Amino acid sequence: MSLQGSLDSFPLPDVLALLASTKKHGELRVAGHQGAGRVWVSDGAVVGAEAGSARVPADVLFQLLRVATGSFTFDPDADVPVGKPVDLEPLLSEAQARLVEWQLIEAVVPSMAAPVDLAEELPSPKTTVTAAQWRVLRAIGGGGTVDDVARALDIDEFHACQAVKRLVDAGLVVVGDGASERDDQDELEDEDETTDAQAEPDIEAAAYEDPDELVTIPDHLRGNRRRAPAQEAAPDPVRPARPSPMAIAAARRRAELAELSDQYSGDLVGATAAALTPENAKALVRELAELGTGTSEAAEAIEAASLAPSTEERAAALEGVLVNDEGEPLNRALLVKFLSSVRS
Repeated sequence: MSLQGSLDSFPLPDVLALLASTKKHGELRVAGHQGAGRVWVSDGAVVGAEAGSARVPADVLFQLLRVATGSFTFDPDADVPVGKPVDLEPLLSEAQARLVEWQLIEAVVPSMAAPVDLAEELPSPKTTVTAAQWRVLRAIGGGGTVDDVARALDIDEFHACQAVKRLVDAGLVVVGDGASERDDQDELEDEDETTDAQAEPDIEAAAYEDPDELVTIPDHLRGNRRRAPAQEAAPDPVRPARPSPMAIAAARRRAELAELSDQYSGDLVGATAAALTPENAKALVRELAELGTGTSEAAEAIEAASLAPSTEERAAALEGVLVNDEGEPLNRALLVKFLSSVRS
């Protein structure tokens, strides 16, 4: 018997759970404004799936869970490809966890068309970059979009946006709000530089703060900008330059990390222990792995620490993996970043 209905009335997780519990065999089709795809099941287990270019079942389910409005159809007579059966429950759990993370990613990386560029300054005098992060930085180069990163690294939308967000969290790159923002900003800067010195002052532009008060850039790191003729290049004392949204975002992020670093300067490990829970322990393990210092022993120690009943016991368990012989944190930036993500 075929099944069909609206995703508004029957959410996709419920439909999949029904197919698994009743040991169905056939093809489930999902279609909506946000995308479309197919999942093949045999005796209630997933044996194949596709959505766009995605073929890995967990990736496909993640794509289909984002289809909030649409319809589904299950055909028990459809041809089902031969594949290794995979239980639905762990696949669905992974896709739903990825969907939760996606909501956090979208707040920083709004779309694949969003421009991404290297930050004007590093977040600290010394920054450690992993091999994975370096590949993303190489793909970004002197500027581009998130889609350029995905194509250069041959990865899907989720992993491209995830990689860019992690670099934004590390203070290494900045993301704009749209694909045309960079070009629009260049046009605004060119217009500001070539405006006649005797023109009427722009009251709206005058309300902007001096960008030098937002972002401090050493003289030797400033880029050489194309200048207008000498008689027109004199700065307008009434009309300061308009700061770019990406510069403002980078300054805000650096200020946030600096505030956290100052707040917990006395005992970063203790603050990490106080904030550590079984739910966010994996995030700390993942950050260690990103820095190339994560090991299975470190992961076990962190997970064990997250289950300790008191902050003191958690701090004692963390000292073995986060503190050096002198009692100092191995990586202050890592702990500040973890505390920032917990506070967010």
